[in-house]
Amino acid sequence: MIACATPRGWRRGLVAASLALAAMAAGADEAPVLTLKFSDFHEQPVGPRGLELGESLQAAHGRTVRIVGYMVASEQAQPGRFQLTARPVRLSEHADGDADDLPPATVLVLLDASQADQVVPQQDGLIALIGTLDVGRLEAADGRVSWVRLQLPADATRRAFARPIDARAGLAHTH
Repeated sequence: MIACATPRGWRRGLVAASLALAAMAAGADEAPVLTLKFSDFHEQPVGPRGLELGESLQAAHGRTVRIVGYMVASEQAQPGRFQLTARPVRLSEHADGDADDLPPATVLVLLDASQADQVVPQQDGLIALIGTLDVGRLEAADGRVSWVRLQLPADATRRAFARPIDARAGLAHTH
């Protein structure tokens, strides 16, 4: 499940929160959703061995989690997936190639297999995601390595990207 909230779009956030509550109520019989933070991803302070996966992150492997972050803005959106980080990031794949500015705590968000050909439109501001967490090194066919993946349920994008009614929409003339 995905919910959006922006400083200027409190109505959008309210609708998204309503969707989140409805989804949680619908899944009340299921295991509780664990809230995961990007600060849980790595052990702190960083030791002589460099970054190490945090205990909380490893313990969340295979569980349903909720995480809040920013969708990475990408020049070349990938069907069936997008990335989520703790801060806004804009990738310039054409100019920078593989030398990106992604922080170590990045989540590869995967849509359901039935949506593998869909591209998720860019969402500005914080978004909340609920899905099943997969932790561990995984190399994709293109050679890109991910350490943390979040598998979204099949209905997540349909609920999340339904456009809420904007109170200002009736004030503008549109075609």
